[in-house]
Amino acid sequence: MRTERRRAEHGILIGVAAALFLLAACDGGADAPTQDEQAATAPAAEANAEEIATDFLGAAYGAFDAKGAMAYVADDADLDLTGLGVADTAGLRLLLAFWEATGYEQILDPCEVTGSSADGTAVRCTFDFHAIRSDEIGLGPYSGNHFDLTVHDGKVVEASQSFEIAEFSPQMWEPFAAWVSETHPKDFAVMYTGGGTDFRLTEESIRLWRQRTHEYVKEVAAS
Repeated sequence: MRTERRRAEHGILIGVAAALFLLAACDGGADAPTQDEQAATAPAAEANAEEIATDFLGAAYGAFDAKGAMAYVADDADLDLTGLGVADTAGLRLLLAFWEATGYEQILDPCEVTGSSADGTAVRCTFDFHAIRSDEIGLGPYSGNHFDLTVHDGKVVEASQSFEIAEFSPQMWEPFAAWVSETHPKDFAVMYTGGGTDFRLTEESIRLWRQRTHEYVKEVAAS
């Protein structure tokens, strides 16, 4: 009798445990998100990523505010903005000081989400631009350019900038470089790298870029 009673009690315990397991599996846990909650989270995250990208590029980067821009950037971010390659305020400050010194103007289009993954939400922002004071001599703006950003947990974790220079280079970059080389040959090596293919980011270079672009505009206007 005792053996049969133990077997019966053992069977009841197994049955109760199985029932609890099935109940938990069907319920999914009290804290598990529902399908509706999961569906609502994705668009909210994407909209937030678009807003962060727009604020980073428009209110900060396009306004030459390095400190404000870095407030949107993660500590370990990978920035590749025109060869900057360093995600720190000092490097970004030099780049934005260069843009400001050369009359750079960024005309930003609405940013759009292009995908998402475990790394974050990918956002592309297209833009037109003026540079080397192109607007002051009646040229530009130049289109076909874009930023690609990845936003994760409310911060920019990756950013790159791509310029379409097919029109800008022969109209502005090449004529100005040739003018500097001929008119101020000693300044050329301070202002440029790669024999004139890229600009040099130093305090002295930025000072010369500001000075020489103003002179260039006056000379073009007078010709």
